[in-house]
Amino acid sequence: MQRRVYLASFFGILSLGAAFLQAAATPRPTYAYTTVPAAQLQAIGGIPPWPWLPSGVTWNRGNFQAVPYAVNTVNDASLPQGQRMVITPGTEGTVLAIGSTKATVSSPAPATIAKGTAVVHTLSVNGVTYRYDRVMTMMTTAYNASFAMNGPSGAVAAWNGKPLKPGDVAVDPSVIPLGTYLYIDGYGPARAVDTGSAIWGEHVDLFFNESALKIALYGIQFHKVYVLTTPPPGFTG
Repeated sequence: MQRRVYLASFFGILSLGAAFLQAAATPRPTYAYTTVPAAQLQAIGGIPPWPWLPSGVTWNRGNFQAVPYAVNTVNDASLPQGQRMVITPGTEGTVLAIGSTKATVSSPAPATIAKGTAVVHTLSVNGVTYRYDRVMTMMTTAYNASFAMNGPSGAVAAWNGKPLKPGDVAVDPSVIPLGTYLYIDGYGPARAVDTGSAIWGEHVDLFFNESALKIALYGIQFHKVYVLTTPPPGFTG
């Protein structure tokens, strides 16, 4: 009985091996691949060529190109003649060009430029000409580099943090913006670079490298303050 089982198992293994050899020897089917010409594709109802064929979208190397932006100019009566100011900066657009075909990636945004129309006046002092567009009569006081006048921050300009020097003045920025060039009767060319808790409205505090006594003797004076449109000639402040 046991011998018959062994013989059955042996013939079963032979049968499986024969089946495997027969399957391996059977030839596999072959498939033929054909490529449709681009012209034929285009002729079939206007179907565009496949991307990887001649004239396909990937046949020509694509590149990005800049699109210039337009510039709109508006008149500004608060800006001196001859000056321009950027109100809104422009942004270039971008297109993707592939052969003769272009696709918009981003549209350009126009720039807006203000053109000054305010009348510019001239002031001549000792042979030097200053150009200005506003003049105001303002209260002026004086200060120096002492701790009493400047506090723990020291004698430095609030505008740029540089040490104060003659020609630097403190202003109310809502009346005269920091960085503005000025000509002040009795003081000379100046620049608004500092502020102060007691400086507000039409009040200008003038910096001097002088003693406390001379600062006190200056007191309160009223002078014309010219708001200049260009830096004073030869002024290094």
